[in-house]
Amino acid sequence: MALYAWTIRVPNRQPIERVTDIDELHQTLTVLDLPGLRNPADITADADGIVPDSGKFRHVDVDDGFDWSVTWTKLV
Repeated sequence: MALYAWTIRVPNRQPIERVTDIDELHQTLTVLDLPGLRNPADITADADGIVPDSGKFRHVDVDDGFDWSVTWTKLV
């Protein structure tokens, strides 16, 4: 099982920083119910469904200005 260091940044909240497997990152994103997020695996996996060793995703909603992001890095 691979471990990832990850951070979720959401407006008006302290960053959420953890070291877990990728499934826990997905679960946390699901619980937060962030705008613009349908399936957490869609932002962490490439077209073949493989999670890259590191990555980042940023959501910006121009209508309401709600901006959140997630970054992850696989630990070796």
